[in-house]
Amino acid sequence: MDDQAAWLDGSTLAYAQQHDDGTKDLWSVPADGSGKPRLLLRNAHSPAALG
Repeated sequence: MDDQAAWLDGSTLAYAQQHDDGTKDLWSVPADGSGKPRLLLRNAHSPAALG
């Protein structure tokens, strides 16, 4: 399993955040620190940008 952050586009990163029970959610955040994290998908493991 790959738990590294992934670029979604030229300015946005996606990453997995693990809960105490071991489940993970995927979040995105502007790479320049200009915004807050945004939930992308619950109960997911590793981000991968396709396309």
